[in-house]
Amino acid sequence: MDREQSRLVVCARVLALLLPRAELAELFPRAEMAPASRVAARLADLSHAQLLEIAAAGCEASTQVKNRADAILAAHKPLAQWAVEGVLLSSDLVPHLLAPLQLEGGAAAAVCWRWAEGWKAASEGRRRLTPVALNFPQHLFRERSFEMAVVPGGDEQLVVGSGSTVHVLGRDMSSRTSFELPMTCYGVAASEQFIYTLLVDRENNEVHCFTHDGTEVAKWEDPNKCIASPTLAPGGLLFGVLYDGADGTQDNEIVALDTQTLQVRHRFGLSLLKDACGMVVVGEELFVCDRGNDRLQVFSLAGEHRRSITGEWKRPSALCSVKDRLYLVAAADDEEDEEGELMNLPQGRHIFVLSLQGDTLQVYTHPDEGQTVSIPCYFDGKLLAPVRSGTVDIAMTALAGA
Repeated sequence: MDREQSRLVVCARVLALLLPRAELAELFPRAEMAPASRVAARLADLSHAQLLEIAAAGCEASTQVKNRADAILAAHKPLAQWAVEGVLLSSDLVPHLLAPLQLEGGAAAAVCWRWAEGWKAASEGRRRLTPVALNFPQHLFRERSFEMAVVPGGDEQLVVGSGSTVHVLGRDMSSRTSFELPMTCYGVAASEQFIYTLLVDRENNEVHCFTHDGTEVAKWEDPNKCIASPTLAPGGLLFGVLYDGADGTQDNEIVALDTQTLQVRHRFGLSLLKDACGMVVVGEELFVCDRGNDRLQVFSLAGEHRRSITGEWKRPSALCSVKDRLYLVAAADDEEDEEGELMNLPQGRHIFVLSLQGDTLQVYTHPDEGQTVSIPCYFDGKLLAPVRSGTVDIAMTALAGA
């Protein structure tokens, strides 16, 4: 008799003294019952409370016994009606009952409509970033520049700008297509129709529009300014940050281009932004990382300034939005040691999870010291954040719970 069977026999002998014979037969098959012995005789001399303690320990030690005991209790000792109606079906209490369950406990939502509503009400508290496995193509990190965007729609695809090549990946990380660019890619955005790239060399800084097979449709450049952070928005708009190529830390301006022709629609934000960089569109608003002023600036899509957001973070540099939450990456401190390595990295290792009002809901910290996280994007139910060593992206972190 193995250890588990011994536990079952002891539990059977104890419960034989506590349960009616019919319920006992339901809990333990005859094959697992043993004849009376000296152990049973000794148990007979224990008090009811002591026998209950042993029975409870047996249930905790054996999943099989516990499951059967739960079934018997449900059938013969059901909860009082007041407990069912006043607790298990209470619209006020059910969210609190379900809140401790993690995402994998989602079957609880199928119990009844009240529990489905309670699961939904408690779901916000379960949205916490946790690392998950991802088989990302490592060879795409070989180039110095690395950019990502997502093609929306039912056939969601990941667009990766690596050096002077655009790669389009499926959900399984396999290559769907790729095409070469005339210059190095330092920014990318994607729609169901087009892929927009920011191409840079020593003499040029241009936005190019391509079809998904690499056919160029249009291009645009400002003769006096450089452009960064291409960001798509509803209404056929492509936003970008304009800056002086000689000094990107001075006042910036946002330009809105037409997604079909790449002609300028309007400009805004000139007196409000300093060293602006990452942007994201949420609904009818544009959130901009105002890195030089340690804040986020929020504009309407027409360019009207709505509000400013500050927090415990400094130097915000990248943004991603998922289901009414912002995922903010703050730049690492620029101070370098004698060997040219960044001295203060902790801030660059964080992803700040914010409400749209700017409240900090979680701070995820990349575990490897000496590395930082880069511009994140949301793809196939996961937040993808490139991991950077110095100024080069070297790996991909995938996070569930966004």
